[in-house]
Amino acid sequence: MENQPNNEDRLLQPVMSKRGEVIGIGKFKIPKTKEITHEIQPLAFISIKTSDDSFISTCIHLRLDGYGKTEEEADKDMMENASYFISQNFSKLSDENAWDNLEELFACDDWSSELWNVYHKFQIQLSRQGNPMTDHAAEIFTRLIRILDWEKELVNREKVLLYKEKKLGFLKKELKVREKELGIIEEGLLDRKKQLEEWKNDLVNWANELEKIEIINKGIAYYLMGKLRSAGTV
Repeated sequence: MENQPNNEDRLLQPVMSKRGEVIGIGKFKIPKTKEITHEIQPLAFISIKTSDDSFISTCIHLRLDGYGKTEEEADKDMMENASYFISQNFSKLSDENAWDNLEELFACDDWSSELWNVYHKFQIQLSRQGNPMTDHAAEIFTRLIRILDWEKELVNREKVLLYKEKKLGFLKKELKVREKELGIIEEGLLDRKKQLEEWKNDLVNWANELEKIEIINKGIAYYLMGKLRSAGTV
């Protein structure tokens, strides 16, 4: 009879999959965004270290992978791929077909059953070791959600900025119209001023002419008085 591994040996035995050693499991939730407006339940994943010391993170529900030089990179890549897939699933398909597509992906087959078995085996090992379920992705996804929130805020600020730029453009056009109107008014005032100057010059000329006429009239009057005196009529 072969020797069975004792409890201590079992605690030290790595959980293996066909792709490598399972080093972590967890669940993550895809947050609602502008592109993803549906409520998606938490999705399970496993993190695997391959024989060449690279890392693969596999979402069991969606059957997609993420890759990286570290476990964190692979988890992040997988979650970004999952978010993109969900957004495309609901944007390219009708709601009914999109949900049907997810239902088909969630259904177990040989490939996903193997992953679920590995997932549960790793869960049991964590429980034997007295450790909580390792979920490094929770922190990563929290940061991703925060980044998405920042992105939303940036988009809103960009919209406000575009609105202000549009309003500024309108005000600039309005200012040009007012400047043009003001230019027309100024031209009119200059014409008026020129006309007033001409009238003023005309008045001066008329005054000079009247003065000359008065002088001539006085001369005529003196001449006639002189004639009358010499004639003895005055």
